[in-house]
Amino acid sequence: MTIASIKRDYTARAIAPPSHVGVGDDARKATVRAEPGARGGAAEPAVVPTGEDMIARAQGLVAGLRERAEETERLRRIPDATMVELQAAEIFHTLSPKAVGGFGMGLETYAEVVRRLARGCASTAWSVGHLIEHVWMLARWPREAQDEVFANGPAPLAAATGSPAGVAENVPGGYAITGRWNFASGVMHSEWALLAAQYGSVRLQCLVPLADVELLDVWQTAGLRGTGSNDIRAENLFVPEYRTLDWELLGAEANPGSMLHQDPLVHTPMGPLLNMVAPAAALGSAEYAIELFRELIMVRKVKHTVEDRQADSPLAQVRYAQAYGLVATAQLHWREAVRLVAASHARTPSTMTDRERGAYRLSLALSGEASAEAVRLIMTGSGGSVHRLSNPLQRIQRDVNVLMNHAALTRDPVLEQAGRGLLGLGFTVPSF
Repeated sequence: MTIASIKRDYTARAIAPPSHVGVGDDARKATVRAEPGARGGAAEPAVVPTGEDMIARAQGLVAGLRERAEETERLRRIPDATMVELQAAEIFHTLSPKAVGGFGMGLETYAEVVRRLARGCASTAWSVGHLIEHVWMLARWPREAQDEVFANGPAPLAAATGSPAGVAENVPGGYAITGRWNFASGVMHSEWALLAAQYGSVRLQCLVPLADVELLDVWQTAGLRGTGSNDIRAENLFVPEYRTLDWELLGAEANPGSMLHQDPLVHTPMGPLLNMVAPAAALGSAEYAIELFRELIMVRKVKHTVEDRQADSPLAQVRYAQAYGLVATAQLHWREAVRLVAASHARTPSTMTDRERGAYRLSLALSGEASAEAVRLIMTGSGGSVHRLSNPLQRIQRDVNVLMNHAALTRDPVLEQAGRGLLGLGFTVPSF
């Protein structure tokens, strides 16, 4: 069966999505789960936590993440002890479908979990945010692929990258793909890889076991070092057809997984959620920075000043107020972006208008910008000692600097396209 015929088949048979949850509905009372599995069996009954429960679990990990942040950066991956804690807290179950044993939660809970983790370690928040997201992407695949990846539990870990797309060649039974893919966040903890490959005019996503590809240790960066976002290389790697999927079909509301799962988020377009990790990580980092800055100025004595502590200086009070206000501004923009996307998920169809797309992307960019400016202001008022590698503030600054180069936060192209959407001029970048 060709990709085009698969696409027509799924579009024609697309079932109506379930009633969408409203804003904040993840905060419902904890329930007991006993739903049909993706393979027609029954998931084991288990307690599904509320959204507040999941956020509290993430917050409960923050102290440990702070203790291991320096180790995370040195290892250039998440430490084993942190992975054990994340698994015990079932963080990777957040967006996994209920039918396979996951929690099937919504955008608001997911984004808040990433934000809370970033208050401890931006690299961990970044990696975990993407690994959670990729479980949700796997839930959008056809049954045969899902049977394989969810066979060992509700949260298979997969890296995903399409930068740049590889090349696919049609061969008997599937495709042979070749390429070198960059920025494979989460790859150091994954068993699967989701790789983009171009086949003529069709962009495929190819699901491959990580053991079948070559992992290149190239992640030597100034910030987000602990993400271990290394490169992946493959040469004429065979991928069976059932583990390939048209990217457009994967990203659509009526994706193959929407016929298997009742979880509302599976019945939404893929694009908006993919932009959430970087802004949430930047905001959580800035919130951690303002906390550290307050602790510092309450005890620090500044040379060539008469005050016993920095906090007694009017100039320091102004600086703190400015940084605090920037973090508050970042929070407001971030909440507005989450509100806009969550509101679209609460209706059928959930596709956003151009104006809504422009508005939420603008809010995310402005949130990131305010977060980064708050961190810059804090660093310039914190003295030379904070630039020691043992001080978390210098790590926060480097991490946020790298985050600001992500496509979700890069100012000029985001503002240009957002302006076009808000003015009703249409986007010149279709994927925006």
